[in-house]
Amino acid sequence: MNISKIDYTSLIEKYQSLIISAADSIWEFAETAFQEHRSSSLLKSILEEQGFSISAPSEKLPTAFTARWGYGRPILGFLGEYDALPGLSQKADIAAPAPTSSSAGHGCGHNLLGCGVLAGVLFLKDIMEQEKLPGTILYFGCPAEENAAGKAFMIEEGFFKDVDAAFSWHPHYQSGIFNQALANHRVYYTFHGTSAHASQSPHLGRSALDACELMNVGVNYLREHMIDEARVHYAYTDAGGTAPNIIPSRAQVFYAVRAPKSEDARLLRERVDDIARGAALMTGTSVDIETACVYDSFLPNPVLDQLVLKYLKLYTPVHSPGEEAYARDFLSYGNLPEADRAFDDIPDLSITRKTGISTDVGNVSQILPCTAFMVCCYANGSPLHHWTVTAQGKSSAAHKGMLAAGKILSSCALELLTEPGLLLQVQKAFHKAKGIYTAAP
Repeated sequence: MNISKIDYTSLIEKYQSLIISAADSIWEFAETAFQEHRSSSLLKSILEEQGFSISAPSEKLPTAFTARWGYGRPILGFLGEYDALPGLSQKADIAAPAPTSSSAGHGCGHNLLGCGVLAGVLFLKDIMEQEKLPGTILYFGCPAEENAAGKAFMIEEGFFKDVDAAFSWHPHYQSGIFNQALANHRVYYTFHGTSAHASQSPHLGRSALDACELMNVGVNYLREHMIDEARVHYAYTDAGGTAPNIIPSRAQVFYAVRAPKSEDARLLRERVDDIARGAALMTGTSVDIETACVYDSFLPNPVLDQLVLKYLKLYTPVHSPGEEAYARDFLSYGNLPEADRAFDDIPDLSITRKTGISTDVGNVSQILPCTAFMVCCYANGSPLHHWTVTAQGKSSAAHKGMLAAGKILSSCALELLTEPGLLLQVQKAFHKAKGIYTAAP
């Protein structure tokens, strides 16, 4: 079977309207972490109608699910996401900030991500039926990638047991391998003090807000002593109220502590914890430290990555003049405002491209062979977690990239299904990488 010669035209014609409609509906739903009830229900209903058996094995994760089709080995997993980001609502196709009445929006393109994976498994299923190929397809409905590392909780709940290899992808403005992601500790620091009248009896108060601010100052001084690739950032989730004449008895700050390797992030996070304790000591307050979630760094699998590159080169989208004109309206808002091309549609063939992104696909890559890639869906330089990505989420270029991702996913899986020796190489590469990763420094 010559997988590179597969004509996806008829499959695109068969499924295109269904997949695009689903992606646009999920864009409209714009549901945030663990609230993706309509999005997950829509995907489950489509997969069930297409012959997949659906299970939701965890009461703790009501918007997570598994859709299964086929029989026997290999068992191949496909990681679909569909959560939106708070604060990133935006009208579609408007090249200027234009928030909607909704507070959330798909500023990371997960409406496309989940439906690109849907395309991949539907294409794959039809080809397996036609060629009478054994093997099992698992579509994993993965909630809360943003801010909560939902896949980490899915691992705890046993979702990914007995999977031979897994695939993911992500919409971006550039096509390429996505195998470098920062480990990321998300941590709540809640300070508790004593309230008092800020003018009449300030000496009786112990300000939790002062503790938060001193912590942030301390972390800012820590930046000089971090490795260059590390990142630390924060947001106030409770600034102590709105009355300036009351010394705040409670305040909270939410931190993201990132580094290239999981161990680097853990050690850096310990230093941030110590700064929080020091701020509490300085202010006469106490601090509760709560880990919200942990994103692992990505464990690359060079065999899977090379497989993806093969089909990424073959199926990277080609854009029409109309799509290029559309994209140019967004260029000035992006990372590359002086870009000479509307789309960066030349795939990056490097498999070690650095990124500041964290993803819970990294957690999956630590327990089984896994790869991920990016496909051009947006105007050149469009930054993720930005209103421009929300705005372009229903465009023809976005849909084109999503369907291209489906072809890449399907083709990679077919090669594993028809070349048993390749899966053995994938598994050997995983165990080798895991050995290096866990070796003592």
